[in-house]
Amino acid sequence: MDAPAIETALPMRRYQISDLSAVVLGDVTSRDNRQYEYVMALVPDGEQNPILYITAERVSRPGTQDQLTIVRVVAEGGERTLGPDERWRELDAFAEDALSMARQVMGLGNEEAMRIL
Repeated sequence: MDAPAIETALPMRRYQISDLSAVVLGDVTSRDNRQYEYVMALVPDGEQNPILYITAERVSRPGTQDQLTIVRVVAEGGERTLGPDERWRELDAFAEDALSMARQVMGLGNEEAMRIL
């Protein structure tokens, strides 16, 4: 899995979805060449390692200096890139969309996400 190489980050939101904990990190610095706006990591209860990452990343528009925001969904089976969508620069919009994506990827249907932080 091409997991984010996070050095430091601040927890911005925490959720419980079924038997998974989800944390949204902001102010992320990393050892990889990605510019993270936010990172959501999903960890099964009782485990320490995430099984799914959903990231909002700033990327340059080809041929310009404009910055776009994309989402990358990273799991053991591979990854998928979505966007761009500038809404993902806002914490609440990213968290809402990332939770929806997590439900879909993890097969949780309409399982309610309870906000803890």
